Amino acid sequence: MLKYLKSILLIILLASCSSPGEKDHLRSKEITLQIVNTQEKNQHYLLTVTTDGTETDQSAVLPKSLFVITNENKEARVKLNLNSKYTIKAAKTPVTNIDEFQNKKKRGQKVAGPLLASVDFTPTKDSDTLKIKINNDNH
Repeated sequence: MLKYLKSILLIILLASCSSPGEKDHLRSKEITLQIVNTQEKNQHYLLTVTTDGTETDQSAVLPKSLFVITNENKEARVKLNLNSKYTIKAAKTPVTNIDEFQNKKKRGQKVAGPLLASVDFTPTKDSDTLKIKINNDNH
């Protein structure tokens, strides 16, 4: 009888935790960050992606910060939490990947130029690509 009661309580607990409408704020999605308005070829960009986090009655997304280097198409893919506000900052960088970035930074070498763009972005389930416009006067 106790085993049967435990099973029922477990099912009720799992069912109450899995209501689909309640979890939209917990989902994350891979978003493409794309640099536009620049004609420079083979230029990579350092993107700093930060969030202060979000909090609801049911959950919290912790503050975080990450660095991403764009590829030769001036794009980078990042996994972002939906409905959390992010700030994305872009600067030119002479490095082509994160390993090179970390190695040069450890040796005290310059890894990024001046800030070229700063964008606030809150991803939604419909978000696929964020185009970050670089002001042509800045480079």
